[in-house]
Amino acid sequence: MPQDSYAYLVRAKALADERRAAEAREAVDWALAHAEPGEVDVLVLAGVILLMVGDAHAALSVALRAADAEPDSWEAQVLRADACRILDRIPDAVAAARRAVALAPDEAEAYVGLWRALARTRKGRGELAGTARRAVELGADPAQFGSSGWWLHYIPLVVAAILIRYVHGWVLVAVLAGGALLGGALWIVQARKSGSTASGRLLSMRALARAELAADPAKVRTAALQATSPLPFLAFSTTGLACAAGGDGDPWSTWAVGSVAGAALVALLVGARALRWWYGSAFLRHDIPASGFAALQLGAAGALVGGSLALSLLGTTSTGWWTAMTAAHFLWVIIGFALTVVALQRERRRRAAPQM
Repeated sequence: MPQDSYAYLVRAKALADERRAAEAREAVDWALAHAEPGEVDVLVLAGVILLMVGDAHAALSVALRAADAEPDSWEAQVLRADACRILDRIPDAVAAARRAVALAPDEAEAYVGLWRALARTRKGRGELAGTARRAVELGADPAQFGSSGWWLHYIPLVVAAILIRYVHGWVLVAVLAGGALLGGALWIVQARKSGSTASGRLLSMRALARAELAADPAKVRTAALQATSPLPFLAFSTTGLACAAGGDGDPWSTWAVGSVAGAALVALLVGARALRWWYGSAFLRHDIPASGFAALQLGAAGALVGGSLALSLLGTTSTGWWTAMTAAHFLWVIIGFALTVVALQRERRRRAAPQM
């Protein structure tokens, strides 16, 4: 009954996403008990869910069963590689991942699996960059290959926040619109180069990002760090500008300060919805709140935005108070950025360290 087995696995996946491991495992066991011997797709999905609920040994057993049923299944080899990696059987993981790439040289997930395996070795470091580059060309999410270069995404935000004080609004809008159009064009070109469409490449990247989190708890911590890293820039580019104007002796009206504070809140809500769409609701409900770093970033951003609004409501005209708040915004951009870099580097060292 392959259809019934697949339906049970879909339910199991939803339960695993909600962190209901016992119920998910029960559904997986039922699906495996009623699956046809050669249903490789069913076996692979079952193995992925087993990894999600933390049973790498069972996932490896299912991967071997799938590989025996269909030796040319690259999905089975990726599953085998991930299970072996989590079980610290690194040579087996690398061998299985290389087999997956050989079977499917145009599949991004095969290269992602190889990169994950190679990242746990002391050898083959020279392959990492090439493997990651090929995976990205085929549609993989660049963020999952380490923290290198992640901060480049925030440069336009900081530049816009600085320029808005010195150029006319329509000039800044034109520059941002031109940058957005250029970025969109490059995205389409890269998608077509990989043989996909712009939307297809985006959905592929999302699927791979979710699969990466499911297969590796360390990636959850990294994703939570990166997800909250824009918060200092958000405060700087909204109420930070209002404080700078007050420091120059030209404080904004309470209505204007309230508007940018509201804009910061709206941006935060939009970002939360985007994270839920990208990683799933469980990431937003469980993984980010579990990060102490996320609480620090949220608290600091809230204090900066709230403090700026409070100064405006109090009718403060002293340039000293506004200058001090401007300095606080600027310092938190530097400190928050530095803390993010340190935390991400710590995660990278933890991942690279051999597990006993």
